[in-house]
Amino acid sequence: QVVQHRLADMFMTMEQGRSMAMLATMMVEQPDADERARKIAQAKVGVGQAARYVSQSAIQMHGGIGMTEEYAVGHYFRRCMVIERRFGDPAYYLQQLAEAVE
Repeated sequence: QVVQHRLADMFMTMEQGRSMAMLATMMVEQPDADERARKIAQAKVGVGQAARYVSQSAIQMHGGIGMTEEYAVGHYFRRCMVIERRFGDPAYYLQQLAEAVE
């Protein structure tokens, strides 16, 4: 039962990340550049956090074997970490969002 709860949390987090990615896609044609940049930054942070949580949880659920070369889970984790940092890490975008509020 604990595994089912963990999987449900992972699924919900994945869906939130997917929704944030859709938001970023919809904002591409937004005429207001500031609003577009703000929403895309929020999406970058949301997707990065979702990917990190889901991939780390998947490794933990597989135990130590999740990071071996034979299992795809470790490869997906590494890929998520590269994608998370591509075009700026979440900390960079959180800083941008904080400066926009000030």
